[in-house]
Amino acid sequence: MNKTVAVITPTYNRAHLLSELYDSLLNQSCFDFVWYIVDDGSTDNTEELCRGFKTDKFRIEYLRKENGGKHTALNVGIARIEAPLTFIVDSDDSLTPDAIYTIVRDWDGFKDDPEIAGISYYKLHKDGRVVGDEYPGAEIIGTYLDVRVNQNIMGDKAEVYRTDVLKTFKFPVFEGERFLSEAVVWSAISRAGYKLVYLSKGIYVCEYLNGGLTASGRKYRLQNPFGTMEHAKAFLCNEVKLILRAKYMLLYIATSFFAPVSLRETFEKIDNLKWLYVLEFIPGWLLSKYWKRKFKL
Repeated sequence: MNKTVAVITPTYNRAHLLSELYDSLLNQSCFDFVWYIVDDGSTDNTEELCRGFKTDKFRIEYLRKENGGKHTALNVGIARIEAPLTFIVDSDDSLTPDAIYTIVRDWDGFKDDPEIAGISYYKLHKDGRVVGDEYPGAEIIGTYLDVRVNQNIMGDKAEVYRTDVLKTFKFPVFEGERFLSEAVVWSAISRAGYKLVYLSKGIYVCEYLNGGLTASGRKYRLQNPFGTMEHAKAFLCNEVKLILRAKYMLLYIATSFFAPVSLRETFEKIDNLKWLYVLEFIPGWLLSKYWKRKFKL
């Protein structure tokens, strides 16, 4: 039978943590889901562990690929998904027991609206605190750029997207780079006019670990300059407040000095904010000099 939700977990050398997520899936009150594990070229015993996961409560699909970064693993996994909803759950996190039930129940009220691309919930710390900022209401409907970016709602959230939308808006891949912010795709979906339902409910439990993507910080992003430039460029659009566009233009310019790309190419990639590029070029260059000294790059 087709399931409503596909839980997709990109993983790399996290065999020592995956069992906690597996246990949380076993403890769901609703099993209307399939679990896709996309192994991004792990060198530990991830494959052995995953092939040892046995249950009749839900189907498990294990996929293995060469190492290329989380975003490339998502592209591979999403291409295989048949369920109408896709829920990205990291390998070092877990779900609340009612997570799948909550998603299925909530989606039933919005599934017939073609403008709704999915639902965004809270991520929770292990002590129950909401990660980042809370939404200014129990239920808000709007685009990612309007609700999250322009209202400056910070912190990771748990997004459940329509699979057909994710298949349309794939994560761009840059040769030799292994990091790309998911916000690049969330922004593209928003600019296409799709909205999300933002619900003040927590269904996802996380812990930020040393060595994880969140902990890697600025240096790691600068070591993946094309992806970071793409992240900045995703917010250089009319849907974003001008003050925020100025912030992301500074990031775009500063990061460009870490990429093997000419200033002409960098400038030409900016569609309608060339005046802002010129205005912020010197501050962006100075910021790149500071980052090069600070991170020894």
